[in-house]
Amino acid sequence: MKLDLDRHPYFEPYIDPESGVKSYILKEKVADLQQNLYFSEIGLTEDNAYMWFMCLNWPAEFAHLAVMSMDPDNPFIRTFPGAGIQSGRCNLIPGTHDMLFSVRSEVYRIDVEGHITKVFELDEELVKNRLVEQVSTHLSINADGHLVVLDMRIGGKTYVGIGDLNTGKVELLHKFNRHYNHAQFSPVDPKQILIDQDWELDPVTGERFDIDQRMWLMDTDGTYLEAVHGEKWFRHGSLICHDFWSRDGWVCWPDLIESVYEHDPKTKQTNLVWAYKLCHVHTNDRKYWVGDASPYGWNKKPCKVIFFDRESGKQINIFSAMPKPNYKSAGIYHLDPHPQFSRDGEYIISMTTVKNGEVDIALIPVAPLARQCKEKGVAPEEAE
Repeated sequence: MKLDLDRHPYFEPYIDPESGVKSYILKEKVADLQQNLYFSEIGLTEDNAYMWFMCLNWPAEFAHLAVMSMDPDNPFIRTFPGAGIQSGRCNLIPGTHDMLFSVRSEVYRIDVEGHITKVFELDEELVKNRLVEQVSTHLSINADGHLVVLDMRIGGKTYVGIGDLNTGKVELLHKFNRHYNHAQFSPVDPKQILIDQDWELDPVTGERFDIDQRMWLMDTDGTYLEAVHGEKWFRHGSLICHDFWSRDGWVCWPDLIESVYEHDPKTKQTNLVWAYKLCHVHTNDRKYWVGDASPYGWNKKPCKVIFFDRESGKQINIFSAMPKPNYKSAGIYHLDPHPQFSRDGEYIISMTTVKNGEVDIALIPVAPLARQCKEKGVAPEEAE
């Protein structure tokens, strides 16, 4: 469905004063703070009929889900306080308008009417009366559409498994004695999983243990566990972070020190794509890219959201100077822009603060943006 944002009563246009790029900002408020989903979980449904987003109300630490009709002739927003995002993230079930979310040791499904059903839960033999910190970072679903990868954090340990949407069965694949998370199924290989090593704090001493190799590939059969771009040792000339899959099954990531890369897991070929320092990036087709630069430096200067056309080698600012979020207790809510492409690649969804630091959700049509980038964009080395 093509969106008619000019007619949708919940959006207002915004033109960036520096680049002239037009975006549409959600002005309808149903919560104290409204935020787009994490960059690897896309809020717009496959048919663009609905958009899911997160609601927060201070001083609560946890978000809950809301869904918005994108039909300008039948607009509505429904909030679901019961669909709380306590740990990890949420994810759309392919071919549906339904979302998965987790609470405690359980995973639930919710539709746009608010009907909630339990999909599966962790077995007590695995939990053993311990604290379940997280069931899954992303609730990523495999290419076959029925397996969910679980990077469970239980009692300070990481357990990787799969949950079956059809049978409700949970299977344990591997135990890690270090902190691993951000597990994501390949969009083309139903057995392949990308998983990240993360830093951790010793619960007794408080000592920090850093990352050695950030990105790893494994499979559901347990036949391999291999580092991606393993010649790069974390914090030794590299800061690989925020990795994800392109739609055709390449691993993509920004290096916070260097640039943006892509990696073919079949041939092991690694390419530098975008020679610009970014925090989060996203792409569908590896032709058009979007990123933020950088919420990690928001205390010193405004943040940008930037579009990059790989074919022309040019970039253009979507938002040139976003002030730091002025929301109270903003630090606990992870208020990064997290720009992302819709599933059809026609739109970009991003958090923005262009209205005096107020946290808002923005939609940006890609077609006019790409034209502007070709006409007015600059090479990365020429950008500020």
